Amino acid sequence: MASSTPPAPGSRDRLSDLPDFLLGHVLSFLPNKEAGRAAGLSRRWRDIFCNVHTISFAESQGERADDWSSDCYEAEEKKSGSAVLLDDVCSALLCRRRTAGQHVPLRSLRFAFDSCHHWDFVHVDQWLSYVLRHSNQELHLDLGFQIGDICRRKDNEGNHDHDGREEGVVDSGTDNSDQEDECDKMSRLWTYVLPRRLFTCTVIRTLCVASCRLKLPAAVNLPLLETLSITAPHYDGGRSIQRLISSCPRLIDLTLEAIYRLKRVSVLDKRLRRFALRCCHNLKSVDIDASELRSLDYCGTVPAESLLSLHGLRGVPSCTVDFCIALSQEAEFTRFRGFMEKISDAKYLHLHNRSLESMFFLGFPSFSSLTRLVLQGPLDSCGIVVSVGRILEQTPNLEILSLCMEERVKDTQDQYGTMGEEYEDDVVEKEKDGESDDLFVAPDEFTVPDEASFSMPCLRHRVNEINMVHYVGDETQRMMARLLFRNALVLERMCVVLVKGTFELQSKLKNEIDSWVVADVEKIFL
Repeated sequence: MASSTPPAPGSRDRLSDLPDFLLGHVLSFLPNKEAGRAAGLSRRWRDIFCNVHTISFAESQGERADDWSSDCYEAEEKKSGSAVLLDDVCSALLCRRRTAGQHVPLRSLRFAFDSCHHWDFVHVDQWLSYVLRHSNQELHLDLGFQIGDICRRKDNEGNHDHDGREEGVVDSGTDNSDQEDECDKMSRLWTYVLPRRLFTCTVIRTLCVASCRLKLPAAVNLPLLETLSITAPHYDGGRSIQRLISSCPRLIDLTLEAIYRLKRVSVLDKRLRRFALRCCHNLKSVDIDASELRSLDYCGTVPAESLLSLHGLRGVPSCTVDFCIALSQEAEFTRFRGFMEKISDAKYLHLHNRSLESMFFLGFPSFSSLTRLVLQGPLDSCGIVVSVGRILEQTPNLEILSLCMEERVKDTQDQYGTMGEEYEDDVVEKEKDGESDDLFVAPDEFTVPDEASFSMPCLRHRVNEINMVHYVGDETQRMMARLLFRNALVLERMCVVLVKGTFELQSKLKNEIDSWVVADVEKIFL
C-alpha cells in the first residue's frame, strides 16, 4: 500500500501560526469538550483552550431524578451527584489559572444543573468569584440551578409553585418585601443565593438566572446589562424584581418566568425590544414602553384587557403565544379574541394551539401583515384542520406556513381536541335551552373540509414554503397535507420531517405526499 506524500520541506502550518487569542476565538464556537480535544493536536495547541472565551456545560433533564434513591445519600462520604458537571467547569477554569494571566478574559459562563444540591454551592461560589474578579470587558452569565417545567398548570396535578405553595395564595410579602417565614428559612438551605458582588459587576451584559435566590444588596449597579432573564426565583418579593429591572438603564431584552410573588411590573423608563412573560399567574398589571418592541412572547392564562399595557405600540413584528391550560369558557373566548386583535399587526406569529378548541378561531381577527405563521400542537381531529383553514382565511399575505405537530395525548383528547362527546352534548343542551351563541358555537364546526373549501387566496397566490414537523401519516395529518399541497399553487419549497420508522413506511409516506404536490417545488424529506 502506497504511503501518503510527505509534506514539502518548506511547508508551514498556517493555522498554527495564528495568534493564540484568534485560535481561542475560533474554538469558542465549538462545544467546550470538542474545543478541549484540540489540546491533543500538538504541543503548539496545548494551552489554546485557556483562550476560549466561553465556558458552557449542562446536565440533561432528569439526570438527577434518582439521587434520592441512590447510594450517594447513604454513603458515609457525601459526594455530589453532579460530579461530571463540577469537574468539567472546574477543569475549564483551572486551565486558565495555569497560564498565569496569559489568556483572554472570560466573556461567557453558562451552566445548568438538573437539580443543584447544597453540597454543590461551594463550587458555584468559587466559579462566580473567579469569573467576577477576572472579567474586565464584557460578561454574559447564564446560571441554571434546576431544569424542568416552570409551570405546574400545564398538568392536572394541582396548582403549586416550585416553592411548594399554592399559586393562588399571595402572602403579604408578594409585592413589597423579601421577608421570610420559618418555612422559608428552612428551605433556604436548599436554595442557592447569588453573591452580592454579582449585582455590582459593571461589565455584565447578559444575566439569566433560574431557580435560585437573588437577595439584592442595598445598592444595585448594572450599567451595561442589556438582557435580563429571571426564572422561578425563590422567596424574592415583587419589589426586589422591580428594583433590579429599574437598575438596568440599558435593558432591551426582559424575560420573566414563573415569578409567583410578582404582582406589578413597570418598564416605562426604557424601551424594550423584546419582552417575554411566562407563567406569572399572580401578575395584575404590566406597563412597558412598547415604542421599539420587536418581539413579544406570552405564556399563561388568557390575559385580561388590563394586564398588558403596551404604551406607544406601533405593532409587534414577532409574537409567540401559548396558554398553560385548556380554554373552553365563553369569557376566555372573548378575551382571547381581544388579545389576538392587540397583536394583529405582527409579521411573524408562533401560536401554540394545544389548549385551544376550534371555537376560538371562529372570530379570529385579520392578520393582514402576517408573512410567517407557526402552529404548534396536536393535530388530532378534523376540527383542528378546520381551524387552520379559518386562520388561513385571515392571513391574505402569508408566505411561510409551518406546522409543528405534537404527539396526541389520548387521556386528554377531549381537553385538546374538538370532537369530544362532552363538548357535543354541551352544544345540544345550549341549543335546547336557546342559549347558543352563533359566534361561539358554529353549526358546521365538525364538517370535514374538502379541497374547494381550502382554496384560500393566500394558498393560491402567496404561500411559497410549507413545513410539516413530526409527520406520522395518520388520517388527520394526511387530510391536512393533502388540502395544503393541492391548493398551494405557487409553492417553491416544502419540508416534511417524518417520524422514525422503517424505510418502507417512510417511502410510502413520501410518495403519497409527492402525489399531492401540484407545483414545481424543492422537496425536502427528513
